[in-house]
Amino acid sequence: MTTVTGRIQPAPEPLPQREIQALREVGDTDVSRPAAALLAGIFLATLVAVPLLRPWSGADGSALAPFGELARRPRGPLDVGGGSRLLAANRRLIADLRAFEDRLEEGSWPRLRLLPRFQRQLTARLGAGNEQVYPGSDGWLYYRPDVDHLTGPGFLEPAELARRRRGGHAWEEPPQPDPVIALAELARQLDAYGARLVVLPIPVKPAIRPGPLARRQAPAPPLRNPSWAELRRRLVGTGILMVDPAPALAALEGERYLRTDTHWRPEAVELTAGLLAAAVEPRLGAAGVGSGYRRRPVEVENLGDIAAMLGLPADQLLFPAERVTARMVLDAAGRPWRRDPEAEVLLLGDSFTNVYSDPALGWGGGAGLAEQLAYELGRPVDKLALNAGGAHATREALRRALATGRTRLEGKRVVVYQFATRELSSGDWRRVALPSREGPGRLGGVE
Repeated sequence: MTTVTGRIQPAPEPLPQREIQALREVGDTDVSRPAAALLAGIFLATLVAVPLLRPWSGADGSALAPFGELARRPRGPLDVGGGSRLLAANRRLIADLRAFEDRLEEGSWPRLRLLPRFQRQLTARLGAGNEQVYPGSDGWLYYRPDVDHLTGPGFLEPAELARRRRGGHAWEEPPQPDPVIALAELARQLDAYGARLVVLPIPVKPAIRPGPLARRQAPAPPLRNPSWAELRRRLVGTGILMVDPAPALAALEGERYLRTDTHWRPEAVELTAGLLAAAVEPRLGAAGVGSGYRRRPVEVENLGDIAAMLGLPADQLLFPAERVTARMVLDAAGRPWRRDPEAEVLLLGDSFTNVYSDPALGWGGGAGLAEQLAYELGRPVDKLALNAGGAHATREALRRALATGRTRLEGKRVVVYQFATRELSSGDWRRVALPSREGPGRLGGVE
């Protein structure tokens, strides 16, 4: 018996012999040398077998191509100087290893030959998507980050900002998640050039067309993230002009977005260009000689980018190609619209700007947002738009252009910054210091 604080307690019962043995051996597993060698050999053979199957998988390149790239790439970080040399080299190595893994995965035989057929059965029989795609009813497809933006927490909530600051890839600088910081800084930098910032957030597809995702009656569009009102309040407080096309898009008759693509239809682009022109024109100088722009209808057919994300077989019949009529903008001589570096308006944008402008996106050319804006204004427009890169890509491209001495902001009265609203929840709004007008020694007013 055991006495504790004046009371008699029964002695603990002895543990069974098998539990005593288990406690002795926990964390101490004996493996014979031949068994260890066999297991290691199987593991290494599995790793090597994936690239060796590439010639029979339909992937391009030789079986050892990923290994060759991995061997060549890590030399780059050795050129980085200063105290951050080791950290930069480590980040570059991690990025190269991740790219190596991605190449092996993309070229693997199971992924190329088996996964498309398996995904077709899942989508056809169960209505299942994958990590990037949510299937809706009636053949509608939705990009998961778009849905997450609307159904997730407010992107300006302190807890959410802190969580995103801790996120990001190990080989990159920690993300800056607050869009207000980046937009306010951009407005100050542009003001030094005599240009006014106009923010153009393009609503994602489920914000305007939520019906196919709803099991019951869908809420009335436009749908918003919980932090939307706070974003608008803060931007107004900093003097930034926002053109929000969401209410007008929600009220527009007919379809406004593509069924199998993340992007909008030509009718939505033209409507938004008209709204943007009405907001921008009062801030421009006197109109010059008429531009003579006119529009010509062009039919385009393509299968959307979300359908491609599903990775279905090329002969799939679940999602047919879509046909739209875009109106190409032509100048007075009948030539397709071209950006004008001398224009008073510069449009910074992403693939929403380019979807009917860049033929590489599959939806034709000459009918994108910049073209339609030029038509609505009756004035030339300059454009700097990138299809990928997220919330900071075009700002970084503008910084590089100014750093090389190009006068992309000279004579600009208005700079329109277009981005998809999903970037508010998932984008990296890192600060980008634009070179000041005084020269490369001063960056965006920061010494």
